[in-house]
Amino acid sequence: MNGIIKKIIDSKTVESGDKVIVGFSGGPDSLTLLHALNSAKEELGISIYAVHINHQIRPVDCDVEAEHARRICIELGIPFKLVICDCKEFAEREKISEEEAGRKIRYEAFSDMACELERCGTPRERIKIAVAQNRDDQVETVLFHILRGTAVRGLAGIPIRRLDERGYIVIRPLLDISRTEIEGYINDYDLIPSMDNSNEKPIYSRNKIRLELIPELERNYNPSFRKAITRLSESAACDDEYMMKEAAKLYEDSVSLEHEYELYKVRDVHKALKRRIAAMMLEAEDVHPTYELVNSLVGIIDSRSPSASYDLPGGITAERRYERLVFLQKEHGGNSRSDSGRCGIKELSIKAISIAEYQELRGNTEKDDLYAAFDLDKLIQERGLKAEMISASDESSWLDINLRTRRSGDYIGTGNGSKKLQDFLVDEKVPKASRDEIKLAAIGSEILWILPNEMFKSERYRIKGKYSQKYQVDNSSERVLFLELRQFV
Repeated sequence: MNGIIKKIIDSKTVESGDKVIVGFSGGPDSLTLLHALNSAKEELGISIYAVHINHQIRPVDCDVEAEHARRICIELGIPFKLVICDCKEFAEREKISEEEAGRKIRYEAFSDMACELERCGTPRERIKIAVAQNRDDQVETVLFHILRGTAVRGLAGIPIRRLDERGYIVIRPLLDISRTEIEGYINDYDLIPSMDNSNEKPIYSRNKIRLELIPELERNYNPSFRKAITRLSESAACDDEYMMKEAAKLYEDSVSLEHEYELYKVRDVHKALKRRIAAMMLEAEDVHPTYELVNSLVGIIDSRSPSASYDLPGGITAERRYERLVFLQKEHGGNSRSDSGRCGIKELSIKAISIAEYQELRGNTEKDDLYAAFDLDKLIQERGLKAEMISASDESSWLDINLRTRRSGDYIGTGNGSKKLQDFLVDEKVPKASRDEIKLAAIGSEILWILPNEMFKSERYRIKGKYSQKYQVDNSSERVLFLELRQFV
């Protein structure tokens, strides 16, 4: 058996019964991945689908590459899907690099294919999105993280398995395989990959790292630099996994009541664990654990003041009460407990407002209606919307936000990626017969706000609902998407 095929099987990234969507550019890496998976599909018991993205960056070349990829799939008997998107236009509209635009477009296309399979009856856990990053890509990623500034998790580099933003499983079966091994596989099987000449030009950050920085480090500092970074990545991943498990135990032990923690359980632990515990506390409160927020929370835990406090995004205050840490939600409009049982929602009002207007609205304690707020510019960038479409109008058509009940594939953003609505409802002990009654404010399958409901286990969710953490309003926000429920008793 070929060495690469054996490594893919040994990686256990795919299982019998899986439907594997391969991101197939037609280049050496993705061609090796597609060919190797196809060669082992009978032994593995899997089905394979190929998705090719024509980014239109090099119009003639991209068309040729798309046709070449299609012919390869025909020869291998693999279903082929072509997605055409103007990457340059998308990058200019979103004010991001072409490299980042291409990544966003690719993963959106892979998720769309996964949605199609799920709608056709394939269980979500049996769908895998396979991408072709290899060991050399891992080295480049870790170095990229170091240059930008990173914690231990960043040194761990690319995970071999993760969930995408819609909750689908992304796998990297070639992550333990070098570029040299891939070139050998191509030669052994007489494969003809497409060659993107832009990969050999230092026009993108990662290209510069691969073509200029790494060779310089190997020539003048360490000939075995790639091996050294690989070892660093493996060690960091191992250490971080262990530390996260230990931190999770301490976190669970510190939970006293809902939104309350016993500080004596965590105050004297090492700061490496304490930072992870603080991040878990923030995530439990639906607050994204940024470096600054984690440090602030650790400061409260370590403070000599028995009443130290810190205001967090979303109107939440972390407050120390001697040996307890309590997270308080500033209620909006009197008796929130009675609000949680209200019904008769008439409409969802949608406004684009400035941060100053939002702060004024937050301070209006006379207001009875429930609301949710999100960073509008983050949402525009993530969703690929046109900024000029966002006006002062209250009409929801420009964002296509709907107030509805659940659908297959629904998910909500969390601090670590995303969570399926189904999993949230199970965690909140909502009876199966009642799950279709839960109201949601959503854009497509992405939920911005799970509305409050008396059936939720968590008191906070019963009163305020659950908000997506993906577009949190913070000190850098300039415009706010303000959603307001207009209700009648």
